[in-house]
Amino acid sequence: MNVWIFQTGEPLPIDTNVRPMRAINLTEALVASGHNVILWSSAFYHQEKIHRCNSYKKIQVSDSVEIRLIPSSGYKKNVGFARLFDHMILAKNLKKLLLQEKTRPDVAFIGYPPIESASIMIHWLAKRNIPCLLDVKDQWPSFIIDALPKWGKGIGRVLLSPYFYLARRAMKEATGLTAMADDFLMWALNFSNRKRTDKDIVVPLTTANFEVGANEMESSKQWWAERGVIDNKKIKIMFVGSHYPSLDFSPILEAAALFLDKGIECDFIICGHGELTESLVSKAKNYKNVFFPGWVDRPKVEELSKMSIASIAPFRNIDCFMKSLPNKVIDSLSLGLPIISPLKGEVQRLIEMNKVGLIYDEGSGESLFNCIVELGQDEKMCDEITMNSINLYNSRFSYEIVYGGLVKHLENFAMINDKR
Repeated sequence: MNVWIFQTGEPLPIDTNVRPMRAINLTEALVASGHNVILWSSAFYHQEKIHRCNSYKKIQVSDSVEIRLIPSSGYKKNVGFARLFDHMILAKNLKKLLLQEKTRPDVAFIGYPPIESASIMIHWLAKRNIPCLLDVKDQWPSFIIDALPKWGKGIGRVLLSPYFYLARRAMKEATGLTAMADDFLMWALNFSNRKRTDKDIVVPLTTANFEVGANEMESSKQWWAERGVIDNKKIKIMFVGSHYPSLDFSPILEAAALFLDKGIECDFIICGHGELTESLVSKAKNYKNVFFPGWVDRPKVEELSKMSIASIAPFRNIDCFMKSLPNKVIDSLSLGLPIISPLKGEVQRLIEMNKVGLIYDEGSGESLFNCIVELGQDEKMCDEITMNSINLYNSRFSYEIVYGGLVKHLENFAMINDKR
């Protein structure tokens, strides 16, 4: 097959030292199955806030993969008018390029958001009877209305009505919808007034595991030791990810203070970076049991997981997170670590039904403290959770199962279309 992928806001195969997300994972799975991929994306690199190039550019990565970079204005903050303007320019430039496009894919996979670009791409495909999957990863534009005060919701809906129109059009014109969890898929179907069919599937946000060599692990062990993190009897709780306002780190700091007050040794290793980092480091400056090592690669994550008794996923109980299964949760399963989280909905059901972690009360450092103490005192429970986590990951969330299934789904789309 010739497959188009449209995905922005993610690392691409041409970027360095990145964590693979939808675009890279699906591209690699398709190529491994013998297909050709054209990956459309933004020239603006969302994670680094830099432009990969300043004009439309085609990059031939291999015989099977071509990347097409669409220029846009860029932005400095994740939330704001500059980002909305960037998405508008991106959509405008995409529309111009599609009007000149001579080739046709057999099937397409479209990331959502951005709303405007997804709508334009799907409308172009629908007019040419080309099947496509729309991958819904955020509740745009509904979550903007949800964030407004009660008095502003009405005018907000009026001002954002074009976005609601384009969002629903994209979802209705897509051949099928995908989302990272069942609740999220149901939200998209209800939002667009679609009935669920076998064309709509759940595709978790998993990524491929790779073999880490002994030398890399030894080097990582030394790297951690140089930063005061060693494999000893201390309880260790790890977090790896961006430090964004959608995460609530205050219970972690409160729990850290409780451990210090009670004389119980427990270290919190908060890896990653983000807009909250500076504030967090400042608040934790007097806590000798909280570490901020910055971004870490896979070997360092695996070495840290061997020393830790649990991974924490401190998401706020916002509707879009309660309906989803964040990749941090799936990463924890792949490492065989108990998950500690305050998140209700999909995550709470996953944890409780499969016995892969503990739920603490949102905003409560004391509740988090109690969960950690419980894990630290019950080695048998930790061993059982580790086994449950690994079995669950292998049966539902492994890269081979998730992306192998997605490739077959796209192949079926193309076959059905060929028979028409």
